[in-house]
Amino acid sequence: MALSALPTELIQTISRHLELPDQLLLCRTSHRLYAICMEWIYRVLDLQSPVQLLRCCKTVIARPEAALSVWELKIDSVPSYVLNSFYTAFRSATTRMKNLRAIALISAHLLHSIADIVFPRLAHCFIPLLSDSYGFLHRNPAIQRISIIPVPGQSDIPNNSHKPIHMPNLRQFIGSEIAACTLVPGAPVSAISIAWGPNPPKWYSRGLAAAASSTAEIHNFSALIPSWDPAFLWTITQHTPRIRSLTIWGGTISVLGPKKEDFLSAMDDTLPSLICLANLVIEDNTHHNRTSEVLESEFDRVRRWGYIRPTLARVELSGSVWVVWEDVWLPENCSADHTDSLEYLKWFIKKVLISPGLPSCYREKAILFGGVDGMRVLEEAVKRGEAVPAFEILEEEGGGTVISFLSDT
Repeated sequence: MALSALPTELIQTISRHLELPDQLLLCRTSHRLYAICMEWIYRVLDLQSPVQLLRCCKTVIARPEAALSVWELKIDSVPSYVLNSFYTAFRSATTRMKNLRAIALISAHLLHSIADIVFPRLAHCFIPLLSDSYGFLHRNPAIQRISIIPVPGQSDIPNNSHKPIHMPNLRQFIGSEIAACTLVPGAPVSAISIAWGPNPPKWYSRGLAAAASSTAEIHNFSALIPSWDPAFLWTITQHTPRIRSLTIWGGTISVLGPKKEDFLSAMDDTLPSLICLANLVIEDNTHHNRTSEVLESEFDRVRRWGYIRPTLARVELSGSVWVVWEDVWLPENCSADHTDSLEYLKWFIKKVLISPGLPSCYREKAILFGGVDGMRVLEEAVKRGEAVPAFEILEEEGGGTVISFLSDT
C-alpha cells in the first residue's frame, strides 16, 4: 500500500512524531500528504533570520491553512535597515494566525507593527518592554504567562507607573518592577519574577506590593536585586510571607563580602516569617575553585536555616544545592545520579567524622553511604586522635557505595 493511501488519522500521527526535515520530505511525496502534514510543519515557527521570516510570511499569506496551523511564533533576530514592506508583510501574516497561542520576539519594530492586533487564543507572550507593549497586552487579556523584558539600548522604555491593566487569566509574570506594577494587580498570578533596577523605590515595597495585590496566593517568587540590601528581606515578610519558593539573584553584584554576609545573616531573622517556604535559592557570580570550599562555608548555615524554618526542603547557594533527607542536610550531588557524587559523599563522611556534635542521624547516613566496617575503621582512628585515614568511595555492583582503603586495593 502506498503511503499516501493510508488513513488521514494515521498520517497525522506519523507526521506529528517526525522531525521537521523528515516532515518536509514526507510533504514532497504527494499533494495529499502535503495538505495533511502542513498542520505540523507550521505548528511551531522558530525563525532565526529576517530572510527566513520573510519567506515564512509569504507562505502564510498565500496559504490560509498554513496561517491557521501556527500555534507558536518565535523570532530571535532583530531586523534592521529593512523596508516598510517587510513589516507590512509581517503584520499581514500574523493577522491571519487566528490560532496563535505563544509569541516570542525581541525586536521593538516587529512588536510595533503588530501592537494593535488581537490574538484570541494567545496564552504565552515574550516581548520587549516598550510603550507599545501595554497596548498589545490590553488587547490580548487572555494571556496566562508574560515575559516582558527591557531591551538594552532601547530608548522607548516606560519608566513611570502606568494605569494597571486587567489581565484576568495571568498566572505567571516575568519582567521589570515597573511592568509588574502595571500588570500584576488584580490578576491571579501565583509565580512572579521581578527585576529591580538601581535605586529601587521605597525599599522594594512598590514591586512587592504589586505582587501582593495578586488575587491568587504567590507560590514562587524570584527577584533580581541591585544590592545585598537586608531591607529587601524584611519587605518580603511584610508583603508575601506565604511564598513556597524564593529565588534571589544578584547577577551583577560583587562576590562574597561584608554586604552579602550581612544579607545572609539577615536571612536568619527572615525565615521565621516565611511560614510556607520550602525552596530557597540565593545566587550571584561567586565562583569557588574547590568543592570543599563551597561545602564547608555553607554546611552550618544551611543546617541552621533548616532548624529555623522546618518547612525548608532545598537550599541553593552560589551553585551548591542542599537537600534534606530524613532530617539530614546533605549536598544534592551525593545522589548517585550525579557524575561527581563520590567526591561529595567523601566530603560528607569526613564532615560527620570530625563533627561529633552533629545529631546521630548524620552518622546513620554516613554508615549508609560508606558501610559499617569502613566507618568503624575511620571512627576508631579519629578516637585515637589520628588524622582521618585516606580512603575512597567505590560504587558496588549491586548498587550503593562503600568505603575503600588504599591497603584494600
